[in-house]
Amino acid sequence: MKIAIAQMNSTPGAFDATVSAMAAYGRRAEELGADLFVFGAPVLMGPDPMGLAANEAYLLDASRALAALAEKLRVPALVPYTSNITGTPVYDVAYLRDGAAVPISLTSMLDAIGPGDVETVARGIRERLDADAGAEGQGQQAARLIDPAVIEVGGVDVGIALSLGDLDAFATGELEADVVCLMPVDGYDTDDEMTCLAPSVSDGCFTREAANADAWLAVAGASGAYDDMTYCGGSFVMAPWGELAAAASSFGEELLFCDIDVLSEGPLPGPVEPPAYDRATTLWRCVATSVRDQVNKRGLSGVALVADGSLASAAVAAVAVDAVGPLRVHALVHAEGDALADARELVRNLRIRDVDEVSARDLEAAAEALGGDGEEGLVASLVEARLGALASAGELLALSCADKTMLAVGEGTDVPAGAVRSCAFAPFGDVYRTDVAAVARMRNTVSPVIPAGCLARLRVPSGLGLEQVAQSDELRLSELDALLLLRIERAAGVGELAGSKLGEKGVSLVLGRLRALEAWRRQGPSYPVVSARSLGEAQRPVMDAWEDHVPDEAAAARLASSVVDVIAHPRQRPSRPATPSPSTPAGPQAPMGGTPLAFTMPPEMAKQLGPRASELMGYLKELSDGRRLRGESGRMWPGGPGGMFSDN
Repeated sequence: MKIAIAQMNSTPGAFDATVSAMAAYGRRAEELGADLFVFGAPVLMGPDPMGLAANEAYLLDASRALAALAEKLRVPALVPYTSNITGTPVYDVAYLRDGAAVPISLTSMLDAIGPGDVETVARGIRERLDADAGAEGQGQQAARLIDPAVIEVGGVDVGIALSLGDLDAFATGELEADVVCLMPVDGYDTDDEMTCLAPSVSDGCFTREAANADAWLAVAGASGAYDDMTYCGGSFVMAPWGELAAAASSFGEELLFCDIDVLSEGPLPGPVEPPAYDRATTLWRCVATSVRDQVNKRGLSGVALVADGSLASAAVAAVAVDAVGPLRVHALVHAEGDALADARELVRNLRIRDVDEVSARDLEAAAEALGGDGEEGLVASLVEARLGALASAGELLALSCADKTMLAVGEGTDVPAGAVRSCAFAPFGDVYRTDVAAVARMRNTVSPVIPAGCLARLRVPSGLGLEQVAQSDELRLSELDALLLLRIERAAGVGELAGSKLGEKGVSLVLGRLRALEAWRRQGPSYPVVSARSLGEAQRPVMDAWEDHVPDEAAAARLASSVVDVIAHPRQRPSRPATPSPSTPAGPQAPMGGTPLAFTMPPEMAKQLGPRASELMGYLKELSDGRRLRGESGRMWPGGPGGMFSDN
């Protein structure tokens, strides 16, 4: 089978332009004699059309685009898109062949329903859709229309997967295919090396999945930014025994072509050496790509930014120049003393010509004229207001220097102020300052554009007790970022965090600041999501007064004791009534049979389970609700929608 992969960077919703570009790739694939043509997941509608997925006019235009593309292509093709057939947006894949575009979900439904006349099949489809809608209405996870599927293309069984979780269905033997086409919907994640695709193969990624599936693996990656997701490219074709047959470049558009023998047992006559993976370099290029596409796809002229001599502003300026070039960057210089000298040196090194300089003395005078006494927060607001005016006048993208550390806990004890934060874009908004320093140093190995003074000006957040943790700013910042990572990405509780160098008091200060800035972050800049969990995904209700605390081990042990014995005596599990009616009495429900629960646990078991009781309760609640455990791939098991184990 000859497979062609189009690694594209498209503008979602620009259907005519996108179809023309896809058709041009299709003509090249036809000339090469391709048997199957595969596109990346966001090529037509992006990874998430949001509210547009419920807009009938938008969906109609997308359907017309698929139909127009089917008429132009002479090679069978797989095109991911977003469907709304169930009333809820779901990912699907269209199989384009012989001038028609057929949803894979429809063929899967027909296979599940079985043969019959048109009326019988239609009734079966309605019943399945109603069942999915009913499951969603009951608060359960709605079944995706497109689960991992297998279709036949030219006598070859081709598996279809849209995520690494889908790939597990083939790796575990649940589904069998000669070739598995993976079209990842999710973008790059610094916490998951596999999301950069081909470079991760150098570290052994994907080889186990290909071997366990005993299938060729054709991975179609996209290249470019789509709102808060960024794709690295890196499409590849891998043999079942782990050798690369073909690989595309990262962060570029190209047509990847590979001729494979599905019956071959290897080795390949000329395997491709996988590119090396470097986390700092990939992160820098990912952020630069997001800035470039934010400007180009929104039709803006360039970017506007502040140069104040800090590490954060220097990194933003350097990545902006790498993204759009120095002639499309407008720098607003504002600093004092050594920081001012470093800011001026930075813009010279980067060859930024469009530069305005704002006097610190003038800003302080303006702040006093507004009724302030020159305080830092009001001065910062005036700088951002000036930046916003420059951006608006020049149709520029205002870039914020905020990183994940700053958005989490601010810079000082006062709640930060920002006049143009809501319309700004923060390239490093999902990157901790420790990593910003690392990628800035990496950038300086290419060309030393960032002054040493900027690299040393980390600006560690104050008022958190970090002065007692370490002697240097770098070590203090590292300790803070490690704690924030555990809290935000790993959802660690106070009991787990209290063992850090900050101690219980320091942890309480950090978490208090994180909670206090929740409302402020809602007005903050947008940013590319490049971590396992962004601050937006970890947000909490603004008016919720609950504070995390060290759990009471004795109380947790008593709770765990009851849970363990309930599991051991299934006949005595509490009944869970349907939705309460007005006549239903309030208060806890009695167990089946009316016998109150009163169990004890051996002291050694209570000691072992006490600190983990809340986590155990979370797992048990999900099982009792009939839901799958967090992180599962969604494999089926008798009696429920999810499997028995999770990757937790």
